[in-house]
Amino acid sequence: MNTTEAKTMSRERNRTSNNARLMKPVRCRAVWLARALGAGVLMLGSIHVQADYVHLPYNKGWTDNFNNLSFSASFSPSRDIPVGTVLQSASANGKISYNVTCPVTRTVTVTGTPVPGMTDTYQTNVPGVGVHFYVTAGWSGANYISVPSTEALAASSNGPTDFYTRADLVVTGPVGNGTLTTLPSMTLNYTGTCITDSAYNSPHSQSLNAGTTIAGRTCSVTTSSVSVMLPQAYTGRLSTTGATTGATPFNLALDCSQGTKVNVTLTDASNASNTSTTLSLAPGSTATGIGLQVLNGSTPIAYGPDSAAAGNQNQWLAGTAAGGPMTIPLTAQYVRTPGTVAPGTVKGLATFTMSYQ
Repeated sequence: MNTTEAKTMSRERNRTSNNARLMKPVRCRAVWLARALGAGVLMLGSIHVQADYVHLPYNKGWTDNFNNLSFSASFSPSRDIPVGTVLQSASANGKISYNVTCPVTRTVTVTGTPVPGMTDTYQTNVPGVGVHFYVTAGWSGANYISVPSTEALAASSNGPTDFYTRADLVVTGPVGNGTLTTLPSMTLNYTGTCITDSAYNSPHSQSLNAGTTIAGRTCSVTTSSVSVMLPQAYTGRLSTTGATTGATPFNLALDCSQGTKVNVTLTDASNASNTSTTLSLAPGSTATGIGLQVLNGSTPIAYGPDSAAAGNQNQWLAGTAAGGPMTIPLTAQYVRTPGTVAPGTVKGLATFTMSYQ
């Protein structure tokens, strides 16, 4: 090899060496970029995107039903208290957590038989006693809405926060006796296009514990019909309107459970619309200018509609039973009415209706 060739080869080696040095940083950058990309993959892998959800009841791990509601072990309501009266209430806070990005519909249904005429109250096996359910209005809080219901809820996120359910025992008629064994139940369900996690959003039920004993305060009338014979009266003792004579005592007899408040309504059987204190003369009467009164103590009793409803017109309190036989003492008498007095036969007919409260 000559000198020129040797120099040329030396320059080529130098170029090769320089090229090698230039490639090393490139390889290092490639390794660094691969590591950076690998770190990026690991970061993305650590992110968990959770589906929209409604966690209810939150206190029980979200997928269970609510705890059962319970009423007292026993109680004694009055038989004739007004329809719609709440006898007892039971409520619970199940808590709720939610994250929804779309409008949601909450549907609450009741499994049971509605009380006729009361679409939101459901029958039990005890006469005169029904159940009315409520749930929290909106997403959360302590304000109630009546059930069954369908409510539109806006997209929202919160929790855990308060969510209440409630059941009322409601009077639906004359309250009977018995132990609650057949009871309705309530079911909540949330639906929306964004709710896809079925593990957290299945329907949730609210049930009631059976076993409450209801002993309604009742009475039985032991004198269902009473005839009162007034003595012969003389027109001279009934010379002015409002004058009375011939007072004759009689009794109504009952047998009642202890604590029962006995209310009575007398109704004029000859004139059902009569609300005065004078009983009309019944067919077969020949006297005129004469009527009849019934007194409770010294007070003439006004007549009212034939109804056992609490607060019936001219209903009056006869007393509170001590338990067992009970006597209501009354008095009947003649009373002078406007018009000409003519002697003859006086007959009157009244019915009495007991209301046990």
